Amino acid sequence: MEKIVCVGKNFLEHARELGDAIPEKPVLFLKPPSVLRVATSPEDLLELRLPRDAGVVHHEAEIVLRLDRGGYRLDVKEAERLIGAVTLGLDMTLRDRQQAQKKAGHPWTTSKVFPDAAVVGPWLRVSEFPDYLTEKFSFALDGRLAQQGFGTEMSFSPAECVAYISEFFPLCAGDLIFTGTPAGVGPVSPGQKGSLHWGSIHYSVLWKAEASQT
Repeated sequence: MEKIVCVGKNFLEHARELGDAIPEKPVLFLKPPSVLRVATSPEDLLELRLPRDAGVVHHEAEIVLRLDRGGYRLDVKEAERLIGAVTLGLDMTLRDRQQAQKKAGHPWTTSKVFPDAAVVGPWLRVSEFPDYLTEKFSFALDGRLAQQGFGTEMSFSPAECVAYISEFFPLCAGDLIFTGTPAGVGPVSPGQKGSLHWGSIHYSVLWKAEASQT
């Protein structure tokens, strides 16, 4: 994997809950592999750090794609053939910082990049999960449902996202694509537990306060 590419505002109700305009094209941003955490089995409980003195941190549960091959300036059919596996992930966001950056017209990068800011679960090959777009996914916080959605509710399909991304970034085998989150994003605090479910994919996370430096 060379990079993590994320698509923002790909569910209309999420864009509306943030008070954002509905985009005519996918909104893209990057995360480096250094912020990625990976759950490898349903029994996993990942302990995730929450940064100190960074304001409100929001969970954003979403479908994540893993590419089997790379490509550049692909059409939608070519892009679809690159998608090899899928999982459910979390795009963590420093919401106060992001809102300030939006208001100032600045990029979102520093609101999206910090330790444990990207999380993915166990992978399923698309051949094993051919109906992944019509299978409901969900995220619960401390046992209460917070987010749910279907891939079919995306404004831009996974293949359309990959094709659009390839117009700008040469894609590589193993690259990850976060495809956008449904409505229901909200804050997390130290000690809270999140549970992610999508078909046979499920795992949990536990947030902890970032240790103080001495």
